[in-house]
Amino acid sequence: MSTQYNTIQAPYDYIRKKSIALIEHENIRTTLTPHIPNAHVLELACGSGFYTYDFLKWGVASVLGVDISPVMIEHARASGSSPVGTTPASVLTGNNKKVDFLLADCTKPERYPGAPFDVVFGAWLLNYAPDRKGLLDMFRTIEMNLKEGGRFVSITVPPAENPVDSIEAELRVRPPPEGSGGLYYWVINDVEDGVYLHVKGHTPLGDVDFDCYQLRKSVYEAAAREAGLKGELRWGKTEVPERWLRGEGEGGASLEELRTYGDVTNYGVLVVEK
Repeated sequence: MSTQYNTIQAPYDYIRKKSIALIEHENIRTTLTPHIPNAHVLELACGSGFYTYDFLKWGVASVLGVDISPVMIEHARASGSSPVGTTPASVLTGNNKKVDFLLADCTKPERYPGAPFDVVFGAWLLNYAPDRKGLLDMFRTIEMNLKEGGRFVSITVPPAENPVDSIEAELRVRPPPEGSGGLYYWVINDVEDGVYLHVKGHTPLGDVDFDCYQLRKSVYEAAAREAGLKGELRWGKTEVPERWLRGEGEGGASLEELRTYGDVTNYGVLVVEK
């Protein structure tokens, strides 16, 4: 999995304060709420903690956040005191709920401390799989850490059988430089199962630049099934809450931008039961 985020932590966190990132956050809260009271959650690709501590506010019992980037892990667990390493560093919150962090590569199938978990969550994880094999390894990590009857929930690229059409549609309705919440994309080249793409954004703290993949929708679904996630599988998309459409939402997006998400989604919400 990529360590590109080591060098872009500050501008990436700036981008994550834009409207579409906050809308994504709301969409995830709505999706997870039925499944997380007193749950033990594994968060893969936790980054700098955009979701981690909010899981506790939403009612979970504990969170283990895993990421390959030591810079992101250090930022996420800033209130902790243990050095970054292979042993989780615990952070106890005011209500004695626990957050742990672990530096590890989510693309390598591994059972983590505390498994099995009630929920495995991954925000912008699956888009780093370059092909079906890489995706299968990610889903094997998910399957071996998830309880029977548990759910994997992920924010990832829009579900599309033709990724090029999906990316071009976003560029048409949300062109650079603002793009979708400050980020825009273009295809570098085709790969067997989809496309390899570049993501760029400009911020006062520096540019965001990284590469990732958008594979075909059917490839994500087939890999989940092959890894052993046999329960209900469903996709959601960007849903803009009414308060943003009334001009009451945070993040600075124009009403024009917000309305485009109803026609051309910015992401997919994948939910799979084990």
